[in-house]
Amino acid sequence: MRLSPIDIEHMEFPRGAGGYQRRHVRDFLERVAGDLADLLRETQAMQNELDAARERISELQTAEAELQRAVIAAERIGNEIKENAKREAKGILAEAERVRDSRLSELDAQVDRARADLDRMQRERSLFREQFKGLLHAYMRSLEASMEGDGASAPAHVQRDETDAERAT
Repeated sequence: MRLSPIDIEHMEFPRGAGGYQRRHVRDFLERVAGDLADLLRETQAMQNELDAARERISELQTAEAELQRAVIAAERIGNEIKENAKREAKGILAEAERVRDSRLSELDAQVDRARADLDRMQRERSLFREQFKGLLHAYMRSLEASMEGDGASAPAHVQRDETDAERAT
């Protein structure tokens, strides 16, 4: 049984002829020393446990701080990646719009050239028709003149073709 502070305070030793009996004092001191040694060992063990717990808490706090830094870094990197992707997407869109505008300009120029070519061809066709009509009329007059010189009149189908040619103009 362990000694309590009250036990130590109220301990009474039997008195002998020369004072306290040595054997009883020695037994008591041995009990006190044993209990004190046990308490010191328990205190040291508890102190060791407390130190280990504090060290573990410190390790966990360090790990938590590292995790927080890693999370913050990951968020920052994620935000940078998003921003880079947005900038790149804007650049791609701007380039696509530039290419589209350039292609549309090219197509507009091609359409304008095609219209100009069509107008030119229509004018050339009209001119060709007029020149061809003039040539046909000249041949008709030449034919009529050569037939009159021969004393023959122009066949009916030539006269009819001439009338048709005049109507077409």
